Amino acid sequence: MKKKYKIITFIMILIICVFGYMVIKTDYFILKKLNVVGQVKLSRQDILISGKIESGKNIYKYSSKKIRKNLLENPYIEDANVKIKLPDIISIDLKERVAMCAIPYMGSYALINEEGIVLKVEDDLKNVDVPLIGGINLQKLKIGQNVDLKDDNLLNKILNLLNACNNAKILSNISQINIDDNKNIDLYTINGIRVLLGKGEDLDYKMTELNKILIDLYTKNIKVGIVDMRYDSYPVYRPE
Repeated sequence: MKKKYKIITFIMILIICVFGYMVIKTDYFILKKLNVVGQVKLSRQDILISGKIESGKNIYKYSSKKIRKNLLENPYIEDANVKIKLPDIISIDLKERVAMCAIPYMGSYALINEEGIVLKVEDDLKNVDVPLIGGINLQKLKIGQNVDLKDDNLLNKILNLLNACNNAKILSNISQINIDDNKNIDLYTINGIRVLLGKGEDLDYKMTELNKILIDLYTKNIKVGIVDMRYDSYPVYRPE
């Protein structure tokens, strides 16, 4: 009986070893396809590099938890759901952070998302395609962490303005936002319209109204001038 048991055990071990060898050596389990959902700015190559994923590598050498951990080290990736599908597919569902503004910092430009997280430091202004924030000074920054300003209330107001612009579908029309010494906010469109926002109150409503005003000015081929939205009364346009 013992001999029979030893034979069966040997055969099972042999089968496991053969299977293990096949898993490692056969092309059947080589990673051939990477499916990614949720990409906004990141390229396929960015994701491969961030996740430390190599095409042509045995899929059993990957761990979904490890890939996710690697991906989350990229500040542009807020969350990632990773699934390994045998025999040769890795699927990734991404939630990306998106830059909403750029703040000058030591001759460069810190790209910031809607939560105030630093995503990247860009050296060349030509590569910046989001509104530039003027009139504030960064104390320090670290990529992947929240930006550090002396006045947290001012930072919150800027982020609220950016989110209000985004919700009103006008963020792509904004080129610059300036804050003066009295913390009054001026907004500039890419066409050259200056918008006076005062202390930046009731921003959701004002940005919705600004969208309508900018459309009206565009249909009238008006590309310069001032829109005064500092007061509770209806906004006023005047030539500059």
